[in-house]
Amino acid sequence: MHTRRKMVWTVMATALCCAWPHSWAQDSALSGKQIRLVAPFSPGGGVDSLARGLAEGLQRNTGLSVTVENKPGAGGNIAANYVAKSNNPNTLLLLVNSVNHYANPIMVKNSGYDPYKDFAPVAYLSSFPYIFVVPGDSKFTHLKEMTAQMRAQPGSVSWAFGGNGTLGHFLGVAMERAEKIKGTPVSYRGGPDLLTALGGKQVDMAVMSVQSSLPLIAQGRLKAFAVSGDTRNKTLPQIPAANEVIANYPSIVGFVALYAPVNTPARQLEQLMREVNKVVTSEEYTKRLDKDGSTAKTFATPAEAKDFFDKEGPKWEALTVEAGLKVE
Repeated sequence: MHTRRKMVWTVMATALCCAWPHSWAQDSALSGKQIRLVAPFSPGGGVDSLARGLAEGLQRNTGLSVTVENKPGAGGNIAANYVAKSNNPNTLLLLVNSVNHYANPIMVKNSGYDPYKDFAPVAYLSSFPYIFVVPGDSKFTHLKEMTAQMRAQPGSVSWAFGGNGTLGHFLGVAMERAEKIKGTPVSYRGGPDLLTALGGKQVDMAVMSVQSSLPLIAQGRLKAFAVSGDTRNKTLPQIPAANEVIANYPSIVGFVALYAPVNTPARQLEQLMREVNKVVTSEEYTKRLDKDGSTAKTFATPAEAKDFFDKEGPKWEALTVEAGLKVE
């Protein structure tokens, strides 16, 4: 009798667990919606990886269909316009983007979108630590040696980044400005392309995410020269921060954020924010961020998120103008 009762309770518990996401979806403001996270870079890079981690968590928690769609090109312009102009009543498109979300409209004439008027920020998914890396067998042994050659022979050293107006672009330009030197910048579409270029000796150095480069650094296939910002990364404590190596190097902390179209109904936006907050504060997501020394932020309300990004965005716009980044 005891065994039979135990079996009944087990079956009931299993049924309730299986039915929960369906029940949640029926009662939620997002009921019946498919969610598509649009990443403006190629699969395999840092932004794409964060989008996929978020998609997994959202789908598991809500039972909704949550997928990732990659739309690389034009520094994020293609993806941003695609999301801003979306009008499918059954699918909620969300943009997962780095700081070029704010840089691109300054850099590109007639970009087609306004980061403030066309989007409602949802979440700060992660800080985005970047690193200066060279091939493992590079003739350069440290960053100062490389910048010395740039000074002696302007244009003789190439450095790569994952798209115009991206964080890697800013960090490389900041290096040139702080050292008063000139290299040869080369734009690629994302982390995988940067790694291919480094492996094929097509470029001398790349400025890219710690996440994308860390496994190859551990294998000795890449050498790390410096991490961005003014503090060392806990995953690479032996590697100096950029301003330990270069005087007057700015303290720039990049990030990846989630944005919804501005016309997203308030109830949907609030529900979405609650669900995203659950994912980014989960143990699984936190462990994912710990792998490259990143951190996330959460906001209690859409208004709080808007206030934060309304202050953060102009900083990157100003850097874009100051660096003179323009794409015709």
